[in-house]
Amino acid sequence: MVVKKMGNKIFGAELTRNEQKALDIEIKKQLAEYDRKNMMEMDSIILWILHSMYGLGEKRLRAFYDNFHTELEALADRYEMDDEDAYLCTENLRRIGIDVEKWHQEKAERLSKEL
Repeated sequence: MVVKKMGNKIFGAELTRNEQKALDIEIKKQLAEYDRKNMMEMDSIILWILHSMYGLGEKRLRAFYDNFHTELEALADRYEMDDEDAYLCTENLRRIGIDVEKWHQEKAERLSKEL
């Protein structure tokens, strides 16, 4: 690492390729940990919507919960391993004509018009 200084003040650093890769891996690990900490509230939101909108009962909610968490853990593991297929579900949905990225963009546009 090369430290950038002006006088006695440090204002930046230039990382080597390996240092940058290690930093990126650490950031992804911390993001995965943050996701895990907030998982229960997100689970509750999703399960409540499935129940209130679609009438799913405890048995189906539990089946969804178990499968959903299997996929979430796999996703978190892929982030931590710096794997290229971290967005596998997004791509699978795109293949069947569902573009979640487009939905996000449309939602953002609607929200910006409301402000």
